[in-house]
Amino acid sequence: MSLPVADRVADLLGRMTLEEKAAQLTAPTAPAIDVHNPPSTGWGAVLAALACIESSPREIAAAINELQRKHVEDTRLGIPVLVAEEALVGLKIQGATMFPDAIAQAATWDPELIGRMGAAIGTQMARTGTRQALAPLADTARDPRWGRVEETYGEEPYLVGSMATAFVRGLQEADPEAPLIATVKHFLGYSASAGGRNTDSASIGPRELREVHSVPFEMVIRDGGARGIMPAYIDLDGVPVTGSPAYLTELLRDELGFDGLVVSDLGAVGQLHTKHGTADSEADACAQAVRAGVHLDLVPRLTTGHLIEAVESGLLTTADLDLAVSTVLRTKFELGLFERPYVDLDAVPETLDPSETRALAREIAEQSIVLLRNEPVDGVPLLPLGPDVGTIAIIGPNADRLMGQLGNYSYPVLESVAKRFALAADPTARADEAVEFGGRTGADQVRMMVESVPVVTFLDGIRARAGGATVLYEPGCPVQDEDRSGIPAAVEAARSADVAVLVVGDQAGINAFGTVGEGLDSFTCELPGVQRELVEAVLATGTPTVVVLSHGRPYSLKWMADSVPAIVTSWFGGEEAGSATAAVLFGDVNPAGRLPVSFLDFGGSAPLPYWRAAQTPAYVEGRAGATFPFGHGLSYTNFAYRDVEISRPEVPVDGAIELSFTVVNVGDRAGDEVVQVYGQDVIARTARPRRKLVAFQRVSLEAGAAVRVTAMVPASMFALWDSDEGWLVEPGKIKFFIGGSSAQIRLRASVTLTGDVHHAGPDRALTSSVSTIPVDPEAEPATRAAAPFVAAPLSGDNTVLEWLEHPVGGDLLRGLLQGADEETLAPAFGMSLKEMAMYSGGRITPETVDRLAAQAHAQMSAE
Repeated sequence: MSLPVADRVADLLGRMTLEEKAAQLTAPTAPAIDVHNPPSTGWGAVLAALACIESSPREIAAAINELQRKHVEDTRLGIPVLVAEEALVGLKIQGATMFPDAIAQAATWDPELIGRMGAAIGTQMARTGTRQALAPLADTARDPRWGRVEETYGEEPYLVGSMATAFVRGLQEADPEAPLIATVKHFLGYSASAGGRNTDSASIGPRELREVHSVPFEMVIRDGGARGIMPAYIDLDGVPVTGSPAYLTELLRDELGFDGLVVSDLGAVGQLHTKHGTADSEADACAQAVRAGVHLDLVPRLTTGHLIEAVESGLLTTADLDLAVSTVLRTKFELGLFERPYVDLDAVPETLDPSETRALAREIAEQSIVLLRNEPVDGVPLLPLGPDVGTIAIIGPNADRLMGQLGNYSYPVLESVAKRFALAADPTARADEAVEFGGRTGADQVRMMVESVPVVTFLDGIRARAGGATVLYEPGCPVQDEDRSGIPAAVEAARSADVAVLVVGDQAGINAFGTVGEGLDSFTCELPGVQRELVEAVLATGTPTVVVLSHGRPYSLKWMADSVPAIVTSWFGGEEAGSATAAVLFGDVNPAGRLPVSFLDFGGSAPLPYWRAAQTPAYVEGRAGATFPFGHGLSYTNFAYRDVEISRPEVPVDGAIELSFTVVNVGDRAGDEVVQVYGQDVIARTARPRRKLVAFQRVSLEAGAAVRVTAMVPASMFALWDSDEGWLVEPGKIKFFIGGSSAQIRLRASVTLTGDVHHAGPDRALTSSVSTIPVDPEAEPATRAAAPFVAAPLSGDNTVLEWLEHPVGGDLLRGLLQGADEETLAPAFGMSLKEMAMYSGGRITPETVDRLAAQAHAQMSAE
């Protein structure tokens, strides 16, 4: 035990037979395989060994100890097994806390909070003998039609990387005595599959591959220390990732610096033969994967024999096999499994859902809720609900359904689907095959078929909070089935109430029995079934209506935003979704969640990332944009931004930009604001996004309070990928946009990067830092920019871009155009203001242009 790990690995490897080596690369999954009865060679890892045991935490841990005993005592070499489990929304085991879905976690914009969640999950893993989590996702969502958007942290690489890094750190460092592995997935480009269709091919250029899809993985590897990676099912431009040395060795290991364990997705190695056709046999597929850099083959059926055949037939060299086996053994030594294969049963808690983790689940749910819309009814915003509400009608298919508020990788959803649909354990199965194995596949056939922790439904939460108010309940319609028979009763309940709360949305599933989740993609992104008809029927009663969305996919809600006074999204809020939502509706909690993904006007316009949504030309049917843009979220209070300063107007290309500004709570109640800083590299050798997130911070402010926010943004945040030169930062102008969402910009500033092109390399800074200090809301900022900008005079002959960049003319023009920004005006940048007026169809007259120029001249003269 005192020998270095490398020596211990070499010694053990030298004593292993081919069969024993092959066994170490195999990771069977329950319930497809009886993982609790290993062969004489043992296995490298097992998946879902805990989930298939419906018992108490201590009994589950005892079963895992027995599985370890069979490996340590009943095999020739006594190599312990690595026990893996899903853990994205909590440890997927009976009785463990079920947290909000990943997209909800991202909506908190609070990495520290998600780090606490990761630590809670990691502690439960360590206590029960689980040492590897198949979570989190670092996929950057590109298409709302893709069913797995709910498992992601959204569409912005920096937000995705920040949240995933926090989760990984929290989980892996949860227990110093029991190191854990977070397996980050799905490397690489999985979320960009064609048409949003799960596991379909993706065509991604080298720049987008690095700048959008690779960066979050780089963050969790370099900043989070992730010990595990799972490759994507897809092929990238014809190259399956699972069999690609270019992606799994050259990019992942050599470029990104990953030195951990690579675990295939379930059945993905076999797909090199059965789906992609790059291997002519299962043995060839095993050989391709191992040569590429896969160490563990996660399988729904045993393939150890194929690996042995690959070596004996010469498809795989012993050296390549030994390299993979060495990585598995090294990982087990580093985790301390050889020294401590068993867990202390006396230390296993009586419950895996204690009050403190339930409280954390509720806190995350509360912070994740996004108030999308809150219009006045009788002159007052509908939310929060007042104490004078006498009767509340709770309506909708998800109002009182436990399964209607849990993510697809939660224990009840995944295990219930597995019981109904035997192929659900294999993501290669298709939903239409479920008819052969499980009957109907509709979302409304879902039933919870395993024991679970208590779940507070929306009806439960509102009833508990409503005090003496009368609460009526009608489901109205199913989630997916076109059954309208319950709508009349729902309408009557709404007519009888002072306010109607409509809870509509999705049912999570896996390849079947749902409307969203893995293998459940949509080509419309509309509310499933006849739920829109239900909403419109309730609205027609004239009763003030709140729509609560319990869902995983971002919907196209333009119709709803034009008619419903108040809209709230709770996402799939987990076991405490009902309590958290009730607290927001009644104003006990001031909502401050922000969208981590845009809600597009039309699903057919996807993919349409936020940095393009405002400038995309219209379709025949209308503008392609976002009804609710990335970063959007309302509050019960208001915030003002002011006094932006750049510490230096010029910064070296290898330096950092310091910008400061003040945020004031100008409302009459405490609340959180999510401060968002976006940047743009104005001129570059490749096309740059017009807006990208470079810093953010969730800030809590009492009514009337103010903070001075300082963001230190490394110039490397604007590094671009050049296929010949790698990562580099170019000199030139950088614009900053500061506000409460990607579309709500309150402050603007700019800086010039100076010097020669800087080759940032793989060790470049990947994150910004943000600090806040309380300040007097009436005080002036402590410093001023070193060199004031000297503004040139303006006229109608100046271009639209010159007007926008002018310190006086920019605000005047935006005011004239009702807040129009650089994105929406980009096609007119090269026009003079007079020319833009000429093409405006009379909306801007020549007299208006002259008046604007005169106003600019007068303001400049006054200053």
